[in-house]
Amino acid sequence: MEIAIFIIILYFVLVFGLSRFIIPHLSFGPDPLPKEIPGDMERKIEELKNKANSSKELLELAFNYLGDRYHSERFNTILKFHYMFKDLDDIWKRTGFIPCNQSNFLMRVFLIKSGFFKEEEVRRKSVFLNFVPHQYLQVKIDDKWINVDVDEKHKGFKIGEHNNKLFTK
Repeated sequence: MEIAIFIIILYFVLVFGLSRFIIPHLSFGPDPLPKEIPGDMERKIEELKNKANSSKELLELAFNYLGDRYHSERFNTILKFHYMFKDLDDIWKRTGFIPCNQSNFLMRVFLIKSGFFKEEEVRRKSVFLNFVPHQYLQVKIDDKWINVDVDEKHKGFKIGEHNNKLFTK
């Protein structure tokens, strides 16, 4: 019985504590944005910026674009663990699966680099999901914090919602 309790405690310390110091964009502290971003990403941000008339519209455009391009998957998060450590250029070239820390980093880049949002208006949040940490964002619009779970868009989650259901696909 003591071994089981020890294993459970060790699991929580490693997964929810140590991982925050090792995995990029998952840390407790600030997560600075890069000064330089890929040229085609910069052009896409500019395109969305030109279509948007407000911060809310920009959020919707970025959510739809990134949510259609990328998604998360619980088993791939484990099988493709190394994706959590890929740099911005490599992640940007991909489509399909990327882990939540990477999709949220991309969303932060889009929102803040668009000029519609300041860094303090986009914050990272985490929940316990399928026995691993799951990250989503909160974005401040009109003095209200709105949940944004872009990598769960393919499961039907909309702006204002985040995945916090224990056993999801």
